[in-house]
Amino acid sequence: MNGYMGPSGALVGILALGMLAGCAVEATPPAHPQAAATTAPQLAGAWYQVQFDSNKAEIDARGQMIVSTVANVVANNAATRVTVMGKTDRVGSATANLALSQRRADQVRDALITAGVPAGRIDTRWSGEGKQEIATGDQVAEQRNRVVDITVVQETR
Repeated sequence: MNGYMGPSGALVGILALGMLAGCAVEATPPAHPQAAATTAPQLAGAWYQVQFDSNKAEIDARGQMIVSTVANVVANNAATRVTVMGKTDRVGSATANLALSQRRADQVRDALITAGVPAGRIDTRWSGEGKQEIATGDQVAEQRNRVVDITVVQETR
């Protein structure tokens, strides 16, 4: 090789330099300081869902990320309330599912408190298999029903 690129090699080199130059655009800060504030998490009517394995109340890694997101949303606005609603599918007895939905709701509430959400701003409820997202028959395992719904709302004063 003698270093000669030929016409197509020269074209590739020119294109590469052009692409590099296009990437070198300097970022400019927002013109108004308030514009940066709009990147904070939004809250009014925000809804999140933590899913659970069958007959379990442990929060998995994805659920922990959701808890962290909710805590961040609440931390950025003191006028918010969080409602936590535990639910189950229809596998097991109604009594056992009611207790399981309470354990799930309590786990999420406790994780939110650990993440910095004041306990006084969290309402915790549970419904067992009573308020299912997907209607099923008895003993039907349905992942979309094994959840804790988290709703973040603006407090009205």
